[in-house]
Amino acid sequence: TAMAPEEKGINLAALSLEQLSQLKQALEGEVEALTSSYIQLRNVMNRFSNSAETVKRFSAQEAGAEMLVPLTNSLYVPGTIDNTDTLLVDVGTGYFIDKSTDQTLEFLQRKSDTVKAQLVEMEKAMNAKRQNVEQVVMVLQQKVQSMRASQAAERATEAGATAEA
Repeated sequence: TAMAPEEKGINLAALSLEQLSQLKQALEGEVEALTSSYIQLRNVMNRFSNSAETVKRFSAQEAGAEMLVPLTNSLYVPGTIDNTDTLLVDVGTGYFIDKSTDQTLEFLQRKSDTVKAQLVEMEKAMNAKRQNVEQVVMVLQQKVQSMRASQAAERATEAGATAEA
């Protein structure tokens, strides 16, 4: 779970411009990493959804129907459907289990639900990190404006002293 910098005990106003800039870069890197992970999880969820649709289409086929069986992404062999009641399901780490169509759909739904929950948590973390970046940017802008104002005041004071002399 992500926390705002103040919740971690960081007093942004006490940091130098360089430290704020480094913190901003670090937070932006974290947002980028979370975004990349989020995209990967969305792709995993899409694969589960596509697999469920494929299972539904497959189970509607008749035994003896012809189909192309993929050996690789671009290499297929002709085959015939022997049985549409059971599927060999990859349950992870190289293990495959015979499951009925309904069991396969339930398995895919559980996996999809797990990924959905992770996506929700990741969205929360990304939003919190983005808010942290916004806070750092605001403090950076305030410090820069303050420095410019004090520099302008110094120049005005110097110009007034020069005009008096």
